[in-house]
Amino acid sequence: MKLRGLLILLSLTLQLTAQTRYTDSLKMALRKAPDDATRAELLILLAKKLPPAYSGQALAYLQQALQLAEKKDDRIGIARAYYSIGNWYENSYDPVQAEKHLLLAKEYVLKDTSLEARKILAMTKISLATVLGDRGNTQQQVEEYLQAIPLLEKMNAPEILGTTYENLGDIFFNKSRYKTAVEYYRKSISVYDDAPAYSKLIASRHLSLASCMYYMDSLPQMEKYLSDAKNKLDQTRPDSIDLWANYYHYRGQLDVKHQLYLHAAIMFNSGLSIARQYHYNHAICNNLYSLARLYERLGKYDEAMKLMEEYKGLSNTLKDFPFRLHALDLMAELSFKQHYPDEAYNYLRKYIILADSLQEQQVTEKLHELEAQYQSSAKENRILQLQHENERQEFALQKNRLLISLMVVIMLSLLVVATLSYLFYRNGRKLLEQQQKLHQFEVERIRQEHQISLLSAMLEGQEQERTRLARDLHDGLGGLLSGIKLELSTIPPAQDTHRKQTLIENSLQRLDGAMDELRRIARSMMPEILTKYGLGDAMREYCRGLKKTGTNNIVCQVFNFHAKMDHTRQVVLYRIMQELVNNAIKHAEASQILVLLQQTGDTLFLTVEDDGKGFDTTTGNKLKGAGLANIQARVDFLKGEMDIQSEPGTGTTITIECATHI
Repeated sequence: MKLRGLLILLSLTLQLTAQTRYTDSLKMALRKAPDDATRAELLILLAKKLPPAYSGQALAYLQQALQLAEKKDDRIGIARAYYSIGNWYENSYDPVQAEKHLLLAKEYVLKDTSLEARKILAMTKISLATVLGDRGNTQQQVEEYLQAIPLLEKMNAPEILGTTYENLGDIFFNKSRYKTAVEYYRKSISVYDDAPAYSKLIASRHLSLASCMYYMDSLPQMEKYLSDAKNKLDQTRPDSIDLWANYYHYRGQLDVKHQLYLHAAIMFNSGLSIARQYHYNHAICNNLYSLARLYERLGKYDEAMKLMEEYKGLSNTLKDFPFRLHALDLMAELSFKQHYPDEAYNYLRKYIILADSLQEQQVTEKLHELEAQYQSSAKENRILQLQHENERQEFALQKNRLLISLMVVIMLSLLVVATLSYLFYRNGRKLLEQQQKLHQFEVERIRQEHQISLLSAMLEGQEQERTRLARDLHDGLGGLLSGIKLELSTIPPAQDTHRKQTLIENSLQRLDGAMDELRRIARSMMPEILTKYGLGDAMREYCRGLKKTGTNNIVCQVFNFHAKMDHTRQVVLYRIMQELVNNAIKHAEASQILVLLQQTGDTLFLTVEDDGKGFDTTTGNKLKGAGLANIQARVDFLKGEMDIQSEPGTGTTITIECATHI
């Protein structure tokens, strides 16, 4: 392994020295160039050979080459310059400008049938396909690759053609269309005709085929392709050391399938050692992830977590979002299995945030793509207009009279087109404005209907409260006062003093009961303790009162409540609590009822939980008769949220979440 590293270092040193000498010779040849065409070609070669640190100078050389080609009206030279500039922007991670310049290069050689033009067109399509893939336009990317293949076959360029087939295989592999990917990988291998010079490329394709077989669960075929890859890797030069890291990774995956866990760990560690030694971050991440998964399978959660911490650090340096998502997902699983629920929740929360940002980024890229397409279309139209103008000018030199006629026809046509365009634009704008108005009306109608439904539910709740109050006054306080009246009316004037005293005492006791009943009704309407001490104490007192009336299975707990809410919001929450507890007592048949009030920052949580018979939450509107419609209306009034967790036979948990202030 050390010998391979020394050979790679020596190879890189020799390449750097040779590159420096080559650029010096190009600069000397540039000074002695006989004409602008030669000078433009030398500038493009010089720009390609400059190291990354001189990327700005490389772009300047390419722009000079473009100016020289335009000066001579050399369409092939212009296309070559635009192609090179497009590749420069691609390497600089500017896909919009890259696509723009590659499309210009494509336009200049699209109709040229010369061999040089066909070569430039093929290479432009390949670069354009790469840019389109980076921007997420997979369908257009595949089309560009497929259009480039016939051109490459005529060019007799097996290395480029094989790479194109491999890229198509990678696209379908990423789309989980493994059978189609296998076809293109095999085509890529057939292009090289088993030549020793392409042993590294053939080994890479065999590894790709082995990966397909892994996901297709065809383990014997995977074993075969891994063996073929190893045979080819043994024939390669030291610069193929990165493929060995991938080979050990796939071999470890196969061992896991065969449940040879010890040997799989050895394979993953071998691949990890090679990747770490030569800083192949993608291979490091792949081997770390597979080894962590293996440790998770074996119950070695601490070792797995250490590997994933390293994986997470590396994934942040890579451009690929999936690496970071995989890290957070597995670390959440490991933390949960290590009985660290808080850490698991944090990792899961970061996973969700990253996934959302990825989706938002994809939407942004799509918008940029649409804008670039529009600009590209406008540019193409401009080019076509310029070409048409040049043709008209050339034609004008030959026949002036025909030019006048053509000009009149063109002007009339443009006038008609402009008039029609204006009419279409005006009608379209009117239609759009009408649609926007209709949409606003519809939104306003829905909002008003929602407000009406809220008010109806609130009024229904108030009507139910009045009905209950009337029933309590009639059945409770009214009955007591009627009894007192009857007792007092039965006292005869001639009755003895002792008998009168007894009846009066009984009447006084009944009056005390009537006063207690009156106080109970008053507290039900607006508890005095709610006004004085706030929601928390009022809830405790309410539950304590229920216990006095015989409901001994209720428990009330209040945590971290500061009682700094608006009084109206506290009253609404108190009514919600009353309704939920009454529903649990009347309908749940519960042996235990828990009432929990908890405040976290500016957010308040009210939970009423019982172990009763529960109900099916999927029945929708059938639940409205149980009072949940009124509760939902009050929750909407608070601008809060209500969560219902219940199943038949497992009890019910209802949680209300709202802010302490609007």
